[in-house]
Amino acid sequence: MFKKIVTTTLFTSTLLLAESGVGININEQDFEIEGVLDSRNLAALQTSSTIFQLDANFLNSNESEKLIGAGIVATNKLEAVEGVELAFGAKGIWAEVGNSNFKALPFVAKMKYTLPPLMYKIPPVSFEGIALYAPKVLSFGDSKEYTEFRLVANSEVIESVNIYAGYRNIHRKYDGASDSLFNTGFYGGLKFVY
Repeated sequence: MFKKIVTTTLFTSTLLLAESGVGININEQDFEIEGVLDSRNLAALQTSSTIFQLDANFLNSNESEKLIGAGIVATNKLEAVEGVELAFGAKGIWAEVGNSNFKALPFVAKMKYTLPPLMYKIPPVSFEGIALYAPKVLSFGDSKEYTEFRLVANSEVIESVNIYAGYRNIHRKYDGASDSLFNTGFYGGLKFVY
């Protein structure tokens, strides 16, 4: 029931809030739905070259482990290098592992590189690296630390539809746990951009 409510809420809110989009990715054991709202479509909020992005995700790992995240980042182009965007912000994380709950507020750093337009009308391709880190002071309850690292390759196959592949590595540490690995592995997905 909980999974259905979260999945429906994330999917509906990202569709209603427009620009950016919603993505679904899977591998043999995991299912993730993610959404991003970009301030570029909200003219009232877009008063400078800095773009604000709200993002949320729900990761269901092995049916017994769930992770929900929601955050905000400020992003802008790196003037020195064409095609590079940097983003910094924070994200709230809540994870359920067995009977334990894990809460953290990690800092977020992202770097995205979009290849320049190529000859022969090859679809746009981009690469993205994402890192999240919450030390003990930003981890709550029995939580001690949270780290997440992702690499993603993305290509627009048709207008407003992207396919992507990535790798994620998520570690969480909390009192009484010997293993800190939450999720790791390659995944593939489809993203609808509005």
